Amino acid sequence: MSGDSALDKLFGSSSRVKILKLLLDNEGKQLRVNEIIRKSGVNARLASSELKKLAEIGLLAAQPSGNSLLYGVNTNSAFANPLKEIMAEHEWYEWERPSRIHHLMFSLEGGLRPMKDYFGVCIPEAHLVFNYDNVIWFFKLSGFLNVGKELVEIYKKRKNQIWDDFEKTSSTLWTHKDYRSFYSNYIDFWKIGWISDCISMYLDTFLKSGECLVAREKSFTDEYEDRLWDLVRKAQKEEIENINVQPIIDDYFWIRNSYLGIHRITKEEILIEVKKRLGKKRAQSQPVKDPKSLPPDLIEIGKDMIHFQDIRKKRMMMAAYYLHEFLKKIGARYNLSPTLMDQSLPSEVLDITRKMPGIAEELKLRQRCCTIVAGLSTQLQVYSGQMIFPAGVERRSKFEIRGHVACGGKTIGRVKIVSGIGDISKVNHGDVIVSPMTTPDLMPAIRRCVAIVTNFGGVTCHAAIIAREYNIPCIVGTNNATELLRDEDFVEVDADNGVVRVLQSAG
Repeated sequence: MSGDSALDKLFGSSSRVKILKLLLDNEGKQLRVNEIIRKSGVNARLASSELKKLAEIGLLAAQPSGNSLLYGVNTNSAFANPLKEIMAEHEWYEWERPSRIHHLMFSLEGGLRPMKDYFGVCIPEAHLVFNYDNVIWFFKLSGFLNVGKELVEIYKKRKNQIWDDFEKTSSTLWTHKDYRSFYSNYIDFWKIGWISDCISMYLDTFLKSGECLVAREKSFTDEYEDRLWDLVRKAQKEEIENINVQPIIDDYFWIRNSYLGIHRITKEEILIEVKKRLGKKRAQSQPVKDPKSLPPDLIEIGKDMIHFQDIRKKRMMMAAYYLHEFLKKIGARYNLSPTLMDQSLPSEVLDITRKMPGIAEELKLRQRCCTIVAGLSTQLQVYSGQMIFPAGVERRSKFEIRGHVACGGKTIGRVKIVSGIGDISKVNHGDVIVSPMTTPDLMPAIRRCVAIVTNFGGVTCHAAIIAREYNIPCIVGTNNATELLRDEDFVEVDADNGVVRVLQSAG
């Protein structure tokens, strides 16, 4: 039984649980019935009935406001705090993104004992579930927020030291000659690097709807955009093929790296970015007022954390390249591809002569799926080939189709199977074209679609070339997408990871 199912049984209905969770999360506030209906997702009739029942038994307090009622948690109820604790037991926070195992392990390892030794606090127990090239990182939000609260006070006292130490560890990641010294440096980087997530999430709990914090400094992505727009201005004066893009490639070759892997940006990709901007004006960001919900000192700390996290992400993306090179070289000695090495653990690479021989089958299991659990007081547990979700969390596998990325991006839309020119008319704006392969005579339909998925082809096929030209998310080489999908299926095309997910089947 899932955690929510257990709560439903305990409290009588899922509607009641949703309302209780909402009001407990907003303890100290009183919400109008319409707001409760909107935020909880419970229909109006059920919501009104459940609110009356909860007020009758004293869990909620109702206060008249004009012709309506305001509801809030009755803090005088003996059940208020126990209920909050019970709810918290089932509230796992989920962080999901494309990732393979090895790179993310530095973040996990650095956030435990090394972070504890440096700050006196560390991230809560982590439960990571890998499914192909995707990970969901589960942790208890309450524990994370408590760490953030403590780190605010630590940051106030040790701000200069923290920044100095972070600069030292983050500016040397590409100077190492061997994996072991890189590993030590990267763990030191992450033991400090977690501070931005913990504090930012803690401060976010104080912000009211519509409020946000923005950085004082320009982000590395804005600096990259500046360079692209410089090239646009040059392209307006001379032939685009003649502009020199090598300097931006040299400075930002890492800009598309991630926990999933590396991708060295190419001249072709830079020119595509320039072409997309020709004839357009650069959007100007609007000034954002500081939030009124935070005192000035916390606003400044929040802005520091945004800048801190931007530097961390930039250095992480750069480090990904050098990590890849180490793993590729080590894997070659044991006939292991870089993709398989991405599924290894740092501890296995550090103990290379004992762990690497004969590990190929284990890595192949992890490539499909893997669960990793670790905490400060618990030993790292690895379950290769298994997806084990935390207690209280239930997941059903989505129907997925996998292929090769031809042009990145993510979108959703209705499927239209296009087998030939006779199917062009059924493609509307916003549809996803699914075809054995595309040809030039399908261009009228392609101009209306939001993504392309094909059975056959590689990165040089017609669909891939056109997708890159028009910047349309595209996945090729799925083998059987036209057989598995039907017209009007509602799908997510995740062309960053080569996955098509069926969100809702037609009919």
